[in-house]
Amino acid sequence: MSRLKIVLLLPAMIACSSITDIDTRDVLEPDRLNNQTGALTLRAGSITRFTESFVLPTDDRGQVGASGAISDEFTSTFNNRFSDQRIIADPFDTSYPGEPRIHQARMSLQQAITAMQRYAPTPPSRIGHLFGLLGYTEIFLAETMCSGIALSSVVDLVPQPAPASTTVQVLERAVADFDSAMSYAADSARILNLARVGKGRALLDLARFTDAAAAVNAVPTSYSYATEHSASVQQNFLFQAMNTSRSVSVSDREGGNGLDFRSANDPRVPTRLVGKGADGITDAYAFTKFTSLASPVVLASGIEARLIEAESQLKQGDASGALTKLNQLRTTTPGLAPLALPATTAAQVDLLFRERAFWMFATGHRQGDLRRLVRQYGRNQESVFPTGQYRGGLLYGNAVAFAPVPAEANNPNSTGCLNRDP
Repeated sequence: MSRLKIVLLLPAMIACSSITDIDTRDVLEPDRLNNQTGALTLRAGSITRFTESFVLPTDDRGQVGASGAISDEFTSTFNNRFSDQRIIADPFDTSYPGEPRIHQARMSLQQAITAMQRYAPTPPSRIGHLFGLLGYTEIFLAETMCSGIALSSVVDLVPQPAPASTTVQVLERAVADFDSAMSYAADSARILNLARVGKGRALLDLARFTDAAAAVNAVPTSYSYATEHSASVQQNFLFQAMNTSRSVSVSDREGGNGLDFRSANDPRVPTRLVGKGADGITDAYAFTKFTSLASPVVLASGIEARLIEAESQLKQGDASGALTKLNQLRTTTPGLAPLALPATTAAQVDLLFRERAFWMFATGHRQGDLRRLVRQYGRNQESVFPTGQYRGGLLYGNAVAFAPVPAEANNPNSTGCLNRDP
């Protein structure tokens, strides 16, 4: 009975769609999974689970929406979005109900990897793809959650509880999974570059700047990997949230420290006023690069690879080289003038992170970057995260990361946050 329950809960079987290119049913009996068709079904379901953890099709918020809300990318037009206000309870909190989906995606991907290795090992890049997405789930957890993440797993359909891991341990696990992805992805440049960018991002989070630059060196600037969406399957919920319900709006100088995402009129972050938000008071602005429920969302790109290299150069004292890299990127987009080199190191770091913010807006990077500014560059968190006066006479809190959801209290290995450090 327990084996059957796991199959029902974890794979998230989905209906037939052009996104997965495979016919699946809502429920498959365990014995139907022990073959090539079953392995491919698990693979399709795990990719769907991953996509939903990245950009949820409901109001739970995935990686992109949640990390954008607690940072300065998005603001909620509801009055009860405590993550937007940086108020996170401890040890368990309800502000990020999308977190369990990341864990479910991890376990679904692990189960699919095992099945593909046994029953559908060729082409190996399909397995490499799953390892790459697995590494990204761990990056999502490390960048959005407090330290103390239980990386549980599934072995032969049996859950394996894990002890709480530190943020560093989670990122190291991600690096190992990206290495596995690369070892399987030799027959696919698309998947190989996905793993390279993911590994570079994890190494950057670990402050291994030289290693991060080396990891992404071979990625073409033109490369892009985006999640797939449609109006009926795996919707781009952020399009709906900004344009229909107007529950989410692009921020502008949020909390004093936020960047001028709207007022800069930067072609990388085009916006438009769509009316009043869900509260009937707040002006709501949409990010117009998302044009429909089917709009893709970039997960990894060659632009990110160049930004990682630029940061490594800046860390090594080569500010001119870093600026050259940034200006080379700007030539790819009409309307972006060359940048001048700031006089101080602090201003050079500000410029680099501003470029990262505008290039990678609405891709789930911003919260991790703000945490890195505190952790790796010695900034005070109240100088980088939104702070001070919130709406309605309220004040911002001081959270920089989410806490585990109450359901994790059922895991004897999870005791909430080990710490609330950036």
